[in-house]
Amino acid sequence: MKNYSKYINPYMDMILKGKIERCEEQIEMLVNNVIPVLNREDVYIDEDQIEAGLSLQKYFKYNLIEWEIFLFALIAGVKFKSGDIFFKVIRIYVGRGSGKNGFIDFLIFYFLSPQHGIEGYNIDLLANSEDQSKVSFNDVYELIHNPVKEEYKKALQSNFYTTKVLITGKQTKSMLRYNTSSKRGKDSKRTGCVIYDEKHEYLTPENINTLKSGLGKVPHGREITITTDGHVRGAVFDKEKEQSKDILKEYDPTNRTLVFWCRIEKEEEWKDETKWIKAIPSINDFPELKETIRQEVKDMPYNMDYFKEFMAKRMNYPVGDKDVEVASWEDIQATNVPLPDLRKKECVGGIDYSKTNDFIGCILIFKENGKYYVIHHTFICQKSRDLPGIKPPLKEWEEKGDLEFVNDVEIPPETVVNWFEEMGRIYKIKKIAVDNFRFSLLNSALKKAGFDAFEKKNVKLVRPSDIMKIAPVINSIFVNRNFVWGDVPIMRWYTNNTKKVQQGENITYGKIEPIYRKTDGFMAMVMAMTIVDEVEESRVKINRRIKTIVG
Repeated sequence: MKNYSKYINPYMDMILKGKIERCEEQIEMLVNNVIPVLNREDVYIDEDQIEAGLSLQKYFKYNLIEWEIFLFALIAGVKFKSGDIFFKVIRIYVGRGSGKNGFIDFLIFYFLSPQHGIEGYNIDLLANSEDQSKVSFNDVYELIHNPVKEEYKKALQSNFYTTKVLITGKQTKSMLRYNTSSKRGKDSKRTGCVIYDEKHEYLTPENINTLKSGLGKVPHGREITITTDGHVRGAVFDKEKEQSKDILKEYDPTNRTLVFWCRIEKEEEWKDETKWIKAIPSINDFPELKETIRQEVKDMPYNMDYFKEFMAKRMNYPVGDKDVEVASWEDIQATNVPLPDLRKKECVGGIDYSKTNDFIGCILIFKENGKYYVIHHTFICQKSRDLPGIKPPLKEWEEKGDLEFVNDVEIPPETVVNWFEEMGRIYKIKKIAVDNFRFSLLNSALKKAGFDAFEKKNVKLVRPSDIMKIAPVINSIFVNRNFVWGDVPIMRWYTNNTKKVQQGENITYGKIEPIYRKTDGFMAMVMAMTIVDEVEESRVKINRRIKTIVG
């Protein structure tokens, strides 16, 4: 292997020669994301800049370890011959215990320092809570005011000015600020670097976009993500991971993003301590951490409530709670396939009309080619008291056409039934299923539209026992990936918000969180599934070249 740099090659050698356990993403990073860049004729490695930065280690209680030196060298030292840095976006996904805040601290200190040397290189820290966003801020503050050696105190305090909310490098006039993903005090101005901590918790991208908009006015602008995985599905981090997978698949000469991804690759690897380094690259450098994880694994049979957290945060390999989840996230994502042309095809409908002043889900289901094709629509009452607490991007989903807001004190039954009438002009709606306890709210409007539970018998009044009967069927359809509803993120959200509830030997459904994690669209689908066998299954022509879209 070519000798690129004494700061880059050692870790690269460990990975490529298999001296340590590593995941496929780490190999792909080198083969498709790093080595082709280092071999470019228009790129060079600025060893002097790397050494100047690493000289700052003396101010810390610790030295950087192999993977951190490797990343720092790529971040600080890989440049175009024109002078610009090559990697503008850095994504670091590591398991809990890897020392990510320590690495953030070092990067911040370097960016503020004369060794970095860029004037006005302001740094914005973004995390999901103020406490988290202040961790590295407080670390750097303490480093300046309580140096590891008394002899450093004068140099540190003459080079940095600090308050409880701002740290400034005096020579470069670069500032460190902290922010939360739920609130921004002011728009970012002249940002040099944005650091996103624990991005797995971010639900919407608005504040990321606000901070990004400040980049571009200062040389060497960077976005740095450093995070474990987590439990929030379908939000900012999942979308980013999909893009990162594509980046790692093959070399793209226009790509300026560096992806460092550490995780176990199979669920059973959590029991094998030789595999933990795949997720926690620092584990062999931290004996106490390794012993702690050994104890966690030993105790796991008696503490299975911790397993989901352990897998997502320690092993960077999120798993659902199989006892309560309706479907795995992978099975929910598999619904994201384009629907065929279903015009004039027979279907059944389902309505979840539990609260007229909240969310109402409407569903049509078709049976074609062994698949269950789902068309969805949601109505949301503009006056719903829950709206301020709902974090997913409802406005974005409204623009997609997946939902509409009703500006009234409640959603009239006529509004819901009108949607089915409109759909009835395109599709053949054979029957509609409605919760038995909510039927009286819809009865009159349904009758006017030609749907009657008693005379025409084209309305099904769904009882809890009906849901219990259909629950095993729904489970089978998910695990065999036979639900198809296209790119409808609100349906993925609804489904991921729903839990299985055991009642004796039977299963029904409930909410994972009672107020802000809505389930209406999923429950409307459950209603329709209780009558889906009344649809005469037909076959439609499908383009076999269609690929699953995961997002």
